[in-house]
Amino acid sequence: MSLLLAMLLGLFCLLYGMSILRLGLERFAADAFKRVLDKMTLTPWRGLWSGTAATALLQSSTALSVMTISFVDAGLIPFENALGLILGSNIGTTMTTQLLAFSLDSFIPYILLLGSLGFLFIPNRYRYLALSVFGLGLLFLALHLLKTGMAPLAEIPIVQAFLMQLGDHHFQGVLAGTLLSALLHSSAATTGLVMLLTEGGYLTLPTALAFIFGANIGTCFTAVIASFVTNRAAQRVALFHVLLNVFGVLLFLPLLNPLAYLLEGLGGSLSRQVANAHTVFNLVSSLVVFPFLPLATRFLTRVLK
Repeated sequence: MSLLLAMLLGLFCLLYGMSILRLGLERFAADAFKRVLDKMTLTPWRGLWSGTAATALLQSSTALSVMTISFVDAGLIPFENALGLILGSNIGTTMTTQLLAFSLDSFIPYILLLGSLGFLFIPNRYRYLALSVFGLGLLFLALHLLKTGMAPLAEIPIVQAFLMQLGDHHFQGVLAGTLLSALLHSSAATTGLVMLLTEGGYLTLPTALAFIFGANIGTCFTAVIASFVTNRAAQRVALFHVLLNVFGVLLFLPLLNPLAYLLEGLGGSLSRQVANAHTVFNLVSSLVVFPFLPLATRFLTRVLK
């Protein structure tokens, strides 16, 4: 019972920590962030880089995609300029998983203490930067709790049977990753869970990669829901985000085993290999699509008139 409580508490800390981290960075940047973002979408290339930087700061591609949809819906950004932001958001979101791949268990109390004291005593908007540090500490605490709670869970025969059969059915792994990411509203949170399962030997690396591929589709769920009450231009942005990640899955799924061998060859812990897979998936799929943005603009305009 205590282990189940640790797992549930870890999941809560994971989602809440990401929320606190994002809130702190949003408050720290304030209106200046929105003004800079508006200027940096004048060209697709600027949109790509600003989307990458903004998502790395916000620690959430979902937050940026929903924000972008709202900007387009309000007429602040033309939808064709917003596509570069979406490409960049897919790249920037990999920063979170790279951070989670570090083992910082012994530093968790100090990170939490530093963040909480900074938020209480630092004046002006810099206190929100300290709040984001507290959120980062919660993320590492969450992974520690999940590691504690998941170990006995993964020993249950029915769970083991499910995870083992996924090793031979990568498409099911993609679907499982999609559903999990949609439920958690975060591909980074899903990737963190997959890291733990892989590190514990409950998922093979190829199966973990299938989960990661699906997680990138599932993270579009929130933006798609948000687009239901927006105009056609904003809905095109949401559709582009879905199509981008579906294209990435179609591109990488046939290469899943070679990619796993490549990542193993590069070395590092299993958690780092999963994080690297997340980075490679998003970086390559975004860069491949980037030259075709004018074509994508015309296609989306025809599909959603």
